[in-house]
Amino acid sequence: MSRARLVWALGVATMVLAIPAAIAVATVLPLGYDFRAYWLAARHLLDGAPLYPEIGGRLGQPDEFHYLPIVAVPYAVFLPLPIGVASRVWLVLELALAAAFGVKLLLRLPPAARPWAAAAYMFFLPLVLEVTLGNVDLLSVALALVAWNWRARPNAASAPYAAAIGIKFLPVVLLPFYLAAGYTRIVWRAFLLGAGTLVLTLPFLWTPMADFWALLPRYLDTEWVRLHAEREQPEILATIAWSDAFPLVLALLAVSAGIVFGRMARADRARETEWHDMALAISPYGTPFGFIWTTFLIASIPLFVVTLRKALRLDGAKRVVAIVGLLASWWAMQIVEVHDLMPIVAHMVGVLGLIAIALALMVLERDQMLGRSTPARRATAMASG
Repeated sequence: MSRARLVWALGVATMVLAIPAAIAVATVLPLGYDFRAYWLAARHLLDGAPLYPEIGGRLGQPDEFHYLPIVAVPYAVFLPLPIGVASRVWLVLELALAAAFGVKLLLRLPPAARPWAAAAYMFFLPLVLEVTLGNVDLLSVALALVAWNWRARPNAASAPYAAAIGIKFLPVVLLPFYLAAGYTRIVWRAFLLGAGTLVLTLPFLWTPMADFWALLPRYLDTEWVRLHAEREQPEILATIAWSDAFPLVLALLAVSAGIVFGRMARADRARETEWHDMALAISPYGTPFGFIWTTFLIASIPLFVVTLRKALRLDGAKRVVAIVGLLASWWAMQIVEVHDLMPIVAHMVGVLGLIAIALALMVLERDQMLGRSTPARRATAMASG
């Protein structure tokens, strides 16, 4: 058996083991926990019941809906089904989306690397949490990638772009990124599309929309997230993380990074997808308290793929170091522990480490390209020819 064949076979074996491991983790999670909130929100809309908690009530309770009222509307199609059945149907849809999303990305890798990458993808705990709980983060990230793939056609890209940001604000850093990268037509068309949709639905959603805006200042308050997250150790980290300034500073840094990545994409069109994926990876930290939600880490998956592809092009020690670094970043994002802020720090280290590896490989790639095309090398090549 050749070495490449052996590597592929071991990867397939690892992938097969990753499936029951992911299932074992999923079985201890509450199936459809987040989906239930969406299903109930649609039920409340049709019944005319309040969609959001009272302004003075405690936020972060089970079955609580936090998004724009229009996000609940599509879930009305599940209302004829009992919540248990509806949760399982949504699980199947989530699995189908995760499979399509994964196949689309993993096909960019060399065949020998695909089963290994598939194993890491299937046992990526943020993704397992996302699918099992029935959240909409994966849908938001997938729509962001669709919009990026259609960026040459602003009319086509504007709808998935608007939906990606409007569903959950998860990829909100892509807003300054697109502007800095020169894709302003997509941004403005998406804004007009989103604003028009809200205006058209406002007569039907007037009361819940007013309730949402009334609650918005409380959603931006640290106190409810602190009570919900229940992460108070170590004490010195809790003092920093739950201060009023920390999420604001973090958001400003993420937005600034998005602008920098956008400007770099504008100056480096050949590698603008890499810059886009870096902006997407950092985007959770641009959302209110995005550093807390583990499922948000799925925004890093596209950057993992593009960086792994670059690492596999290297030889020798550089290749080993790059892959080990990627594995360390992946592992850092896997850490889960309640009542402790250290896993949140590890997640951030994993995201920043991934971006650092991507940047280092891009610099190395550029230096190699320059080395191959220096005047001295061209002259040598012409002389030898």
